[in-house]
Amino acid sequence: MRLRISGLRIMAAIVAASGLAAMHLAHAGLGQHLDAASADGRLVAGAPRLVARIASAAMQAGVQTQTVQTVQGDTVVEYADASGMVFAVTWRGPFSPNLAQILGTYFGAYIQATHVVRGLTDASSQSADIVVHSHGHMRNFDGVAWVPALVPAGFDASGLTP
Repeated sequence: MRLRISGLRIMAAIVAASGLAAMHLAHAGLGQHLDAASADGRLVAGAPRLVARIASAAMQAGVQTQTVQTVQGDTVVEYADASGMVFAVTWRGPFSPNLAQILGTYFGAYIQATHVVRGLTDASSQSADIVVHSHGHMRNFDGVAWVPALVPAGFDASGLTP
């Protein structure tokens, strides 16, 4: 009986610790500074993610990028303005990402936005507050999200690709 109680206490401690870790990770996302967004996972040094046709517009608009590898193996690229405020994210990987974490405070706007589902693998959500396009099937998920009000002048977020 005593062993069983100890086992339950250990399980409760593990669940509590994982919950605290999840709360820490939930502070990163759209509308946050790049420093906070790096808590999403391991930074990937020197991972060039801007496609060629966007690179010049990004340079002119003062856009910075940061690539993060999540613990699940997904690659998340965060796009930030000159001050470091994240205005867009793209993701690609074997698992569907935690959109509540990636979208940050804009997750509620995403939930309330009009959703268009095309088949079982594609979904789009667009409102004045947030734009999200995602695609996925087993072991292959990708998507892009941005906040129109935060996109720097001269940068076309609709051209971002995961």
